[in-house]
Amino acid sequence: MIRRNQRFRNHLDDNLIHLHKNFFVSPSDPQYYEKVIRYLDANSPEAHFKIGQKFQLKGNVKRAVFHYKEVLRTYPSPFYSAANRAIQHLDQQQAAHAASLQLAFPGKNKPLLPPFMKTLLLVLLVLNLMLVLLFVGDSPIYKTISKMKVWGVGSDITYETVDLPFVMYLAPDTKNEEIENALHKQALVLADEMPNRSILIYGVVSLDNTNKGKTMLLTNDALTKNAIVVAQYYPASDNSVRIRFLNSEYDKHQPLSAIGANLVRTALEGYKKDHGEAPASLESLLQDYPNNYLSFIPIEAETGSNEVSAAYNGQGGWVYDGKAAEPEQMFYANAAGVGRIPYDPVHIEINKAEHHLKLVSGDYILWDKEIGLGANGGTPQGEFVVQDRVQQPKGSHALSYGDAGLGLGSIALHGTYDESSIGTDKSLGCVRLSNEDVQQLFPFVPKGTEVQIEAAKWKSAAGVPVKHTETLIPAKLPVLDQSPEKVIFHWLG
Repeated sequence: MIRRNQRFRNHLDDNLIHLHKNFFVSPSDPQYYEKVIRYLDANSPEAHFKIGQKFQLKGNVKRAVFHYKEVLRTYPSPFYSAANRAIQHLDQQQAAHAASLQLAFPGKNKPLLPPFMKTLLLVLLVLNLMLVLLFVGDSPIYKTISKMKVWGVGSDITYETVDLPFVMYLAPDTKNEEIENALHKQALVLADEMPNRSILIYGVVSLDNTNKGKTMLLTNDALTKNAIVVAQYYPASDNSVRIRFLNSEYDKHQPLSAIGANLVRTALEGYKKDHGEAPASLESLLQDYPNNYLSFIPIEAETGSNEVSAAYNGQGGWVYDGKAAEPEQMFYANAAGVGRIPYDPVHIEINKAEHHLKLVSGDYILWDKEIGLGANGGTPQGEFVVQDRVQQPKGSHALSYGDAGLGLGSIALHGTYDESSIGTDKSLGCVRLSNEDVQQLFPFVPKGTEVQIEAAKWKSAAGVPVKHTETLIPAKLPVLDQSPEKVIFHWLG
């Protein structure tokens, strides 16, 4: 761990736990659990349980019971049953103590206990001593103080053990079978390294290549909210690694939710560059040419809705907050099943050598189309921005630009009726697509989209092709005039 403003790792840092802001503490600190409650989690069941054990060993029954009862406020947790037993043990211990005082100092009118009661008390004392030894022998877990995740319907066994939580980072295109195999293998390895522990692994999708495939100790409970799968393994009582997918439709929905969010975010960024601020409502993106930043508000794939709300309520569709500073907070899914979606602007990459165009957002490829280019290297290289989105664009000659065009200034990405030119260099400088391809591409290219034209390379790494992008298009489209009658375009052609 390298702390903020710290250039080099200190060998002591591996033994420190970050509790609060700039406050770090060693697990060997005798006040560790008290500091956890004070700075990290006032309701931590583990911390209260360990403090209760301390007071119990010191003979402070009142304080011990208090902390054990605090444990019972969190259900389920790995310490719930143990705390409940501890309270019963202390109650029995106090009753036994009162009984022993009565035997030692009997009142005038209080008869001595019969012999069978003495035997019962003796047995209870022996059991109490065994429980104390059991608690004292419980080793602490101090890398993470967390609450047990609710397993929901289908859980028929609860292990009263200390969970050791980890996070495994997964690539977006990892298949379910591959995820299961990786979790199973990793659970066995961790259990072998840390016996007598319940291994809990949360699978989280990561677009960061540096984390993919790694398994780390969970130090941030917020990551569990984005988990798509969880595995639990406790070999002491169960030989099975239990794996449960939290969203069975993840493979289908999450990429589409990400694309839908970033499609609108890209349009919002284009609008802000043109007008200096975000629109008051998303209706401003759905105007007639030349203000047709979008052709529609996409469907949110998890909920099947494209309704827009001003605040999050989890009821489906999207949330739009025009006052937010960053695109990620400005527009996001209004659904509990969708985790954080980073802002990855929709953009177009063109490889002239391969005569191909890709519409990309982050690690996802929306479309991959074959194209035609300018003769004698006439298509310029560099970075361009979509300035015009036009259906049935008119040029100086009839049918010059096919069924649709995306203007980049002096050149455009447009359709053509000469499909034999696709894959060749015949145009005057524009990028040609078949009419069918340009119409598929058009709705997913907002005004303001960046277009990168390269000689013989792709700027992005190999992406993940996404299927069913057409499901993002709502059944009822807004009525927009995207075919200006009086505008003549002078793209190179």
